[in-house]
Amino acid sequence: MDIFWRMNVRSHFVATQAAMPIMRALGRGSIIITALTSGVQYDRGMIAYSTTKHAVIAMARQIAVDYARYNSRCNALCPGFVDTAFNSGFERQMGGRAALETYVAGTIPLGRWGTSDEIVQSIVYLASD
Repeated sequence: MDIFWRMNVRSHFVATQAAMPIMRALGRGSIIITALTSGVQYDRGMIAYSTTKHAVIAMARQIAVDYARYNSRCNALCPGFVDTAFNSGFERQMGGRAALETYVAGTIPLGRWGTSDEIVQSIVYLASD
């Protein structure tokens, strides 16, 4: 659990602590925290990981409320499955690539993998004025 906590929660907290004085001085800013869908749904067999992603979303909400008065925004980006090597753990957990493909097709509303370009465009939008 400690590695997930450090990677998924503490890293965002420390980065926000470093950025916020600069953003306050500028009178504006945008923080984008990555949380994944694991923070808004429940993934079987992934208690430690999912718990940290839920914590990250709560932290983003709290940052947004606390720093709105400084014209600084905070959003949590929660992409779903994107076809990358990161999914190898899910593949093993689900019993192979075919099972993961079936899961994505049946549970993701668009019935397909997300793309890195879709994530990039989301980040550009959230970072823009």
